[in-house]
Amino acid sequence: MKNTTLIILILFLYSCGYSSIYKNQKSQNFKINIIETKGNSEMNNLIKNEIKLYSSENTTNIYNLKIDTDYIKETLSKDSAGVITDYKLSVISIFTVNLKEKTQVIKLKETINIKNQLDSFEQNTYEKNIKRSFASSIREKIISEIFNINDN
Repeated sequence: MKNTTLIILILFLYSCGYSSIYKNQKSQNFKINIIETKGNSEMNNLIKNEIKLYSSENTTNIYNLKIDTDYIKETLSKDSAGVITDYKLSVISIFTVNLKEKTQVIKLKETINIKNQLDSFEQNTYEKNIKRSFASSIREKIISEIFNINDN
């Protein structure tokens, strides 16, 4: 009985059509040249470092990329003493992607609400981790968008 259930489960999983979204992305050869950056230099550097992980040197698919990034830290609320308790962190990135004769503008936005911490060192460390997470998420989205450009 136990073996039969296991076999049925395995057959079901193989035939359900599941495949990873990023399955073929590593296998495709492409190079991303970042030709211009504007805006927040820290976010641009994080995004550039993330994108370099997926670039291949020996390929004919070369994408030229312009990045314009804004990092915004907004106050959401304050306590009765006027001390900030909540922030909203946002990154807005506008990418201009060029491949041969195709040009496309892609706008991506990441947002998170956070509580203010009493220790400024912990607060800064937490914000840096969030920025790294934003950069990783933006990298995944821009690479997916680039593959969509190539498919069209």
